[in-house]
Amino acid sequence: MVLNNPEHDFSYRQEILSPFFRYIHSTESFYLTGAASMGKTRLMDYLMRPDVVHHYLDVQADKTWLVRVDMNRLVERDKEWCFYELLLSSVLFESYNHDVPEELRVQLAKLDSDVIEGQSLLKALRFLELAVNRLCQVHEIKLCFVFDEFDETYKNVSRNVFAHLRAIRDTNKSRLLYILFLRNSPEGFRVPLDNESFYELISRTYIEIGPYTKTDSFAVIQQLESRREYPLTPEKRDKVYLASGGHPGMIVAMFSILIDNPNAAGKFSSPDWLDWFGGQDSIREECRKLFEGLVDDERKGLESFVHGKRNDILPLVRKALVTKGLLQKNGNDYEVFSPLFKKYLLTK
Repeated sequence: MVLNNPEHDFSYRQEILSPFFRYIHSTESFYLTGAASMGKTRLMDYLMRPDVVHHYLDVQADKTWLVRVDMNRLVERDKEWCFYELLLSSVLFESYNHDVPEELRVQLAKLDSDVIEGQSLLKALRFLELAVNRLCQVHEIKLCFVFDEFDETYKNVSRNVFAHLRAIRDTNKSRLLYILFLRNSPEGFRVPLDNESFYELISRTYIEIGPYTKTDSFAVIQQLESRREYPLTPEKRDKVYLASGGHPGMIVAMFSILIDNPNAAGKFSSPDWLDWFGGQDSIREECRKLFEGLVDDERKGLESFVHGKRNDILPLVRKALVTKGLLQKNGNDYEVFSPLFKKYLLTK
Protein backbone atom coordinates (compact mmCIF):
# COMPACT_ATOMS: atom_id res chain seq x y z
CA MET A 1 0.00 0.00 0.00
CA VAL A 2 1.54 3.30 -1.10
CA LEU A 3 0.74 6.90 -0.27
CA ASN A 4 0.32 9.33 -3.16
CA ASN A 5 2.35 12.49 -3.73
CA PRO A 6 4.52 12.18 -0.63
CA GLU A 7 6.39 15.22 0.65
CA HIS A 8 9.42 14.75 2.86
CA ASP A 9 12.41 16.72 3.97
CA PHE A 10 15.94 15.52 3.35
CA SER A 11 16.04 13.42 6.50
CA TYR A 12 13.59 10.92 4.97
CA ARG A 13 15.07 7.42 4.63
CA GLN A 14 18.61 8.66 5.23
CA GLU A 15 19.74 5.18 6.28
CA ILE A 16 19.00 4.06 2.71
CA LEU A 17 19.65 7.16 0.63
CA SER A 18 23.05 8.03 2.06
CA PRO A 19 24.63 4.78 0.80
CA PHE A 20 22.42 4.89 -2.32
CA PHE A 21 23.89 8.16 -3.54
CA ARG A 22 27.35 7.30 -2.24
CA TYR A 23 27.41 4.30 -4.57
CA ILE A 24 26.22 6.51 -7.44
CA HIS A 25 29.00 8.96 -6.63
CA SER A 26 31.57 6.15 -6.94
CA THR A 27 29.81 4.62 -9.99
CA GLU A 28 29.16 1.27 -8.31
CA SER A 29 26.30 -0.88 -9.59
CA PHE A 30 24.17 -2.35 -6.80
CA TYR A 31 20.78 -3.70 -5.84
CA LEU A 32 18.15 -2.97 -3.20
CA THR A 33 15.80 -5.50 -1.65
CA GLY A 34 12.70 -4.98 0.42
CA ALA A 35 9.82 -7.13 1.60
CA ALA A 36 6.23 -6.47 0.50
CA SER A 37 4.72 -3.03 1.20
CA MET A 38 7.99 -1.68 2.61
CA GLY A 39 7.58 1.48 0.56
CA LYS A 40 9.83 0.75 -2.42
CA THR A 41 7.71 2.77 -4.86
CA ARG A 42 7.38 5.68 -2.47
CA LEU A 43 11.13 5.61 -1.90
CA MET A 44 11.83 5.62 -5.64
CA ASP A 45 9.42 8.50 -6.23
CA TYR A 46 11.25 10.46 -3.57
CA LEU A 47 14.82 9.74 -4.66
CA MET A 48 14.04 10.74 -8.24
CA ARG A 49 13.12 14.27 -7.15
CA PRO A 50 15.63 16.80 -8.56
CA ASP A 51 16.01 18.54 -5.19
CA VAL A 52 16.86 15.23 -3.52
CA VAL A 53 19.43 14.37 -6.19
CA HIS A 54 21.02 17.80 -5.79
CA HIS A 55 21.03 17.48 -2.01
CA TYR A 56 22.97 14.24 -2.09
CA LEU A 57 25.13 14.65 -5.21
CA ASP A 58 25.76 18.39 -5.04
CA VAL A 59 27.88 19.47 -8.03
CA GLN A 60 27.59 16.05 -9.67
CA ALA A 61 23.81 16.30 -9.88
CA ASP A 62 23.63 18.32 -13.10
CA LYS A 63 25.60 15.68 -14.98
CA THR A 64 23.86 12.66 -13.41
CA TRP A 65 20.74 11.10 -14.92
CA LEU A 66 18.67 8.67 -12.86
CA VAL A 67 16.89 6.77 -15.64
CA ARG A 68 13.88 5.01 -14.19
CA VAL A 69 13.15 1.79 -16.08
CA ASP A 70 9.69 0.56 -15.08
CA MET A 71 9.49 -3.09 -16.12
CA ASN A 72 5.69 -2.84 -16.18
CA ARG A 73 6.20 -0.89 -19.44
CA LEU A 74 7.87 -3.88 -21.10
CA VAL A 75 5.45 -4.78 -23.90
CA GLU A 76 6.61 -8.29 -24.83
CA ARG A 77 8.74 -9.98 -22.20
CA ASP A 78 9.84 -12.82 -24.47
CA LYS A 79 11.44 -10.51 -27.06
CA GLU A 80 14.87 -9.17 -26.19
CA TRP A 81 14.64 -6.20 -28.55
CA CYS A 82 11.72 -4.92 -26.45
CA PHE A 83 13.97 -4.82 -23.40
CA TYR A 84 16.57 -2.69 -25.18
CA GLU A 85 13.86 -0.44 -26.61
CA LEU A 86 12.51 0.12 -23.10
CA LEU A 87 15.95 1.28 -21.94
CA LEU A 88 16.28 3.58 -24.93
CA SER A 89 12.78 4.97 -24.40
CA SER A 90 13.51 5.53 -20.70
CA VAL A 91 16.65 7.50 -21.58
CA LEU A 92 14.60 9.62 -23.98
CA PHE A 93 11.98 10.34 -21.29
CA GLU A 94 14.69 11.27 -18.78
CA SER A 95 16.25 13.72 -21.26
CA TYR A 96 13.19 15.95 -20.85
CA ASN A 97 14.14 16.43 -17.20
CA HIS A 98 17.47 17.99 -18.16
CA ASP A 99 18.78 20.95 -20.07
CA VAL A 100 20.22 19.25 -23.16
CA PRO A 101 20.56 20.40 -26.77
CA GLU A 102 17.37 19.82 -28.73
CA GLU A 103 19.47 18.10 -31.37
CA LEU A 104 20.43 15.39 -28.86
CA ARG A 105 16.82 14.80 -27.89
CA VAL A 106 15.83 14.53 -31.55
CA GLN A 107 18.61 11.98 -32.10
CA LEU A 108 17.44 9.88 -29.15
CA ALA A 109 13.84 10.00 -30.38
CA LYS A 110 14.95 8.93 -33.89
CA LEU A 111 16.92 5.97 -32.51
CA ASP A 112 13.95 4.82 -30.44
CA SER A 113 11.54 5.25 -33.34
CA ASP A 114 13.77 3.22 -35.67
CA VAL A 115 14.01 0.40 -33.12
CA ILE A 116 10.23 0.24 -32.73
CA GLU A 117 9.71 0.27 -36.49
CA GLY A 118 12.39 -2.29 -37.27
CA GLN A 119 11.81 -4.65 -34.30
CA SER A 120 15.31 -5.98 -34.84
CA LEU A 121 17.30 -7.35 -31.90
CA LEU A 122 20.65 -6.34 -33.41
CA LYS A 123 19.44 -2.82 -34.28
CA ALA A 124 17.93 -2.36 -30.81
CA LEU A 125 21.18 -3.38 -29.11
CA ARG A 126 23.43 -1.31 -31.35
CA PHE A 127 21.24 1.79 -31.08
CA LEU A 128 21.16 1.46 -27.31
CA GLU A 129 24.95 1.22 -27.31
CA LEU A 130 25.14 4.26 -29.57
CA ALA A 131 22.87 6.33 -27.33
CA VAL A 132 24.68 5.34 -24.13
CA ASN A 133 28.13 5.92 -25.58
CA ARG A 134 27.14 9.32 -26.94
CA LEU A 135 25.68 10.47 -23.62
CA CYS A 136 28.52 9.11 -21.49
CA GLN A 137 31.52 9.84 -23.68
CA VAL A 138 30.53 12.89 -25.72
CA HIS A 139 28.22 14.70 -23.29
CA GLU A 140 29.99 13.39 -20.15
CA ILE A 141 26.74 12.36 -18.47
CA LYS A 142 26.66 9.72 -15.75
CA LEU A 143 23.80 7.33 -16.55
CA CYS A 144 22.18 5.39 -13.71
CA PHE A 145 19.66 2.84 -14.96
CA VAL A 146 17.24 2.29 -12.06
CA PHE A 147 15.29 -0.91 -12.73
CA ASP A 148 11.91 -0.95 -10.99
CA GLU A 149 9.91 -4.20 -10.48
CA PHE A 150 12.86 -6.17 -11.82
CA ASP A 151 12.21 -9.54 -10.14
CA GLU A 152 10.62 -11.43 -13.04
CA THR A 153 12.94 -9.90 -15.60
CA TYR A 154 16.02 -10.82 -13.59
CA LYS A 155 14.69 -14.35 -13.24
CA ASN A 156 13.67 -14.98 -16.84
CA VAL A 157 15.53 -12.73 -19.29
CA SER A 158 18.16 -14.34 -21.53
CA ARG A 159 21.71 -14.53 -20.17
CA ASN A 160 22.77 -12.77 -23.40
CA VAL A 161 20.96 -9.64 -22.24
CA PHE A 162 22.97 -9.55 -19.03
CA ALA A 163 26.19 -10.12 -20.96
CA HIS A 164 25.31 -7.19 -23.23
CA LEU A 165 24.52 -4.94 -20.27
CA ARG A 166 27.86 -5.80 -18.73
CA ALA A 167 29.65 -5.08 -22.02
CA ILE A 168 27.96 -1.68 -22.38
CA ARG A 169 28.96 -0.83 -18.82
CA ASP A 170 32.57 -1.93 -19.38
CA THR A 171 32.78 0.48 -22.31
CA ASN A 172 31.62 3.31 -20.04
CA LYS A 173 33.00 2.26 -16.65
CA SER A 174 33.27 5.70 -15.11
CA ARG A 175 29.84 6.93 -16.28
CA LEU A 176 27.41 4.01 -16.29
CA LEU A 177 25.86 1.92 -13.52
CA TYR A 178 22.85 -0.30 -12.90
CA ILE A 179 20.56 -0.19 -9.86
CA LEU A 180 18.09 -3.04 -9.31
CA PHE A 181 15.01 -2.89 -7.06
CA LEU A 182 14.14 -6.48 -6.06
CA ARG A 183 12.00 -8.35 -3.53
CA ASN A 184 14.86 -10.69 -2.58
CA SER A 185 18.56 -11.11 -3.30
CA PRO A 186 19.50 -11.96 -6.92
CA GLU A 187 20.71 -15.49 -6.11
CA GLY A 188 17.22 -16.22 -4.82
CA PHE A 189 15.88 -15.74 -8.35
CA ARG A 190 18.66 -17.19 -10.46
CA VAL A 191 21.82 -19.25 -10.15
CA PRO A 192 24.72 -16.74 -10.23
CA LEU A 193 26.68 -18.79 -12.78
CA ASP A 194 23.84 -18.35 -15.27
CA ASN A 195 24.66 -14.64 -15.63
CA GLU A 196 28.04 -14.60 -13.94
CA SER A 197 29.54 -11.38 -15.31
CA PHE A 198 26.49 -9.26 -14.53
CA TYR A 199 25.96 -10.89 -11.13
CA GLU A 200 29.59 -10.12 -10.29
CA LEU A 201 28.93 -6.49 -11.18
CA ILE A 202 25.91 -5.93 -8.93
CA SER A 203 26.34 -8.48 -6.13
CA ARG A 204 29.22 -6.80 -4.29
CA THR A 205 27.03 -3.98 -2.99
CA TYR A 206 23.43 -3.99 -1.79
CA ILE A 207 21.01 -2.03 0.40
CA GLU A 208 18.08 -3.43 2.36
CA ILE A 209 14.80 -1.52 2.48
CA GLY A 210 13.42 -2.20 5.94
CA PRO A 211 10.63 -0.63 8.01
CA TYR A 212 10.54 3.10 8.61
CA THR A 213 12.55 4.57 11.44
CA LYS A 214 10.51 6.07 14.27
CA THR A 215 11.13 9.57 12.92
CA ASP A 216 9.96 8.67 9.41
CA SER A 217 6.98 6.74 10.80
CA PHE A 218 5.80 9.76 12.76
CA ALA A 219 6.25 12.01 9.72
CA VAL A 220 4.11 9.68 7.58
CA ILE A 221 1.45 9.34 10.29
CA GLN A 222 1.23 13.12 10.61
CA GLN A 223 0.93 13.45 6.83
CA LEU A 224 -2.02 11.07 6.98
CA GLU A 225 -3.56 13.06 9.81
CA SER A 226 -3.32 16.26 7.77
CA ARG A 227 -4.49 14.73 4.51
CA ARG A 228 -7.45 12.89 6.01
CA GLU A 229 -8.23 15.65 8.52
CA TYR A 230 -8.12 13.15 11.35
CA PRO A 231 -5.71 14.27 14.09
CA LEU A 232 -4.35 11.72 16.57
CA THR A 233 -3.25 12.30 20.12
CA PRO A 234 0.47 11.69 20.80
CA GLU A 235 -0.48 8.50 22.66
CA LYS A 236 -2.45 7.10 19.71
CA ARG A 237 0.32 8.09 17.32
CA ASP A 238 2.78 6.14 19.48
CA LYS A 239 0.53 3.10 19.40
CA VAL A 240 0.18 3.16 15.61
CA TYR A 241 3.97 3.16 15.36
CA LEU A 242 4.38 0.47 18.04
CA ALA A 243 1.84 -1.87 16.47
CA SER A 244 3.05 -1.46 12.89
CA GLY A 245 6.76 -1.53 13.72
CA GLY A 246 7.19 1.14 11.04
CA HIS A 247 5.80 -1.04 8.24
CA PRO A 248 4.37 1.45 5.69
CA GLY A 249 1.48 -0.77 4.62
CA MET A 250 0.35 -1.44 8.18
CA ILE A 251 0.56 2.24 9.10
CA VAL A 252 -1.82 3.10 6.27
CA ALA A 253 -4.10 0.15 7.10
CA MET A 254 -4.34 1.16 10.77
CA PHE A 255 -5.15 4.73 9.84
CA SER A 256 -7.88 3.61 7.43
CA ILE A 257 -9.39 1.44 10.16
CA LEU A 258 -9.50 4.44 12.50
CA ILE A 259 -11.34 6.53 9.91
CA ASP A 260 -13.71 3.84 8.62
CA ASN A 261 -14.68 2.36 11.99
CA PRO A 262 -16.10 4.87 14.50
CA ASN A 263 -15.34 2.49 17.38
CA ALA A 264 -11.71 1.87 16.45
CA ALA A 265 -10.18 4.85 18.28
CA GLY A 266 -11.71 3.68 21.54
CA LYS A 267 -10.02 0.31 21.21
CA PHE A 268 -6.65 1.91 22.03
CA SER A 269 -7.70 2.13 25.69
CA SER A 270 -8.58 -1.56 25.83
CA PRO A 271 -6.03 -4.09 27.18
CA ASP A 272 -6.59 -6.26 24.09
CA TRP A 273 -6.20 -3.42 21.54
CA LEU A 274 -3.41 -5.23 19.69
CA ASP A 275 -5.56 -8.35 19.34
CA TRP A 276 -8.44 -6.26 17.99
CA PHE A 277 -6.38 -4.43 15.37
CA GLY A 278 -4.53 -7.64 14.50
CA GLY A 279 -7.84 -9.32 13.68
CA GLN A 280 -8.92 -6.69 11.15
CA ASP A 281 -8.98 -7.89 7.55
CA SER A 282 -6.85 -5.05 6.17
CA ILE A 283 -4.11 -5.69 8.74
CA ARG A 284 -4.11 -9.42 8.07
CA GLU A 285 -3.91 -8.73 4.34
CA GLU A 286 -0.81 -6.56 4.81
CA CYS A 287 0.73 -9.30 6.95
CA ARG A 288 -0.17 -11.94 4.36
CA LYS A 289 1.52 -9.98 1.56
CA LEU A 290 4.59 -9.47 3.71
CA PHE A 291 4.80 -13.16 4.66
CA GLU A 292 4.12 -14.59 1.20
CA GLY A 293 6.61 -12.21 -0.40
CA LEU A 294 9.45 -13.93 1.46
CA VAL A 295 11.33 -16.94 0.18
CA ASP A 296 10.37 -20.33 1.61
CA ASP A 297 13.29 -20.60 4.05
CA GLU A 298 12.51 -17.15 5.47
CA ARG A 299 8.86 -18.04 5.99
CA LYS A 300 9.83 -21.26 7.78
CA GLY A 301 12.39 -19.37 9.85
CA LEU A 302 9.83 -16.82 11.06
CA GLU A 303 7.35 -19.55 11.97
CA SER A 304 10.05 -21.41 13.91
CA PHE A 305 11.03 -18.18 15.67
CA VAL A 306 7.54 -17.26 16.93
CA HIS A 307 6.85 -20.84 18.04
CA GLY A 308 10.01 -20.95 20.14
CA LYS A 309 12.03 -23.24 17.85
CA ARG A 310 14.88 -20.83 17.34
CA ASN A 311 17.52 -23.51 16.97
CA ASP A 312 15.74 -24.67 13.81
CA ILE A 313 16.56 -21.41 12.01
CA LEU A 314 19.56 -21.61 9.68
CA PRO A 315 22.18 -18.90 10.39
CA LEU A 316 21.91 -17.47 6.87
CA VAL A 317 18.12 -17.29 7.18
CA ARG A 318 18.36 -15.52 10.53
CA LYS A 319 20.82 -13.06 9.01
CA ALA A 320 18.45 -12.38 6.09
CA LEU A 321 15.51 -11.76 8.44
CA VAL A 322 17.59 -9.40 10.58
CA THR A 323 18.95 -7.59 7.54
CA LYS A 324 15.42 -7.06 6.18
CA GLY A 325 14.37 -5.63 9.53
CA LEU A 326 11.81 -8.38 10.20
CA LEU A 327 13.74 -9.50 13.28
CA GLN A 328 15.15 -6.71 15.39
CA LYS A 329 17.59 -6.61 18.27
CA ASN A 330 16.04 -6.35 21.73
CA GLY A 331 18.75 -6.40 24.40
CA ASN A 332 20.60 -9.70 24.02
CA ASP A 333 17.79 -11.26 22.01
CA TYR A 334 15.70 -10.65 18.89
CA GLU A 335 11.99 -9.99 18.41
CA VAL A 336 9.59 -9.75 15.48
CA PHE A 337 9.60 -6.10 14.38
CA SER A 338 5.81 -5.65 14.63
CA PRO A 339 3.45 -7.06 17.28
CA LEU A 340 0.72 -7.20 14.63
CA PHE A 341 2.92 -9.28 12.33
CA LYS A 342 3.86 -11.56 15.22
CA LYS A 343 0.19 -12.17 16.01
CA TYR A 344 -0.43 -12.97 12.37
CA LEU A 345 2.38 -15.54 12.38
CA LEU A 346 0.98 -17.16 15.51
CA THR A 347 -2.59 -17.39 14.20
CA LYS A 348 -2.24 -17.93 10.45
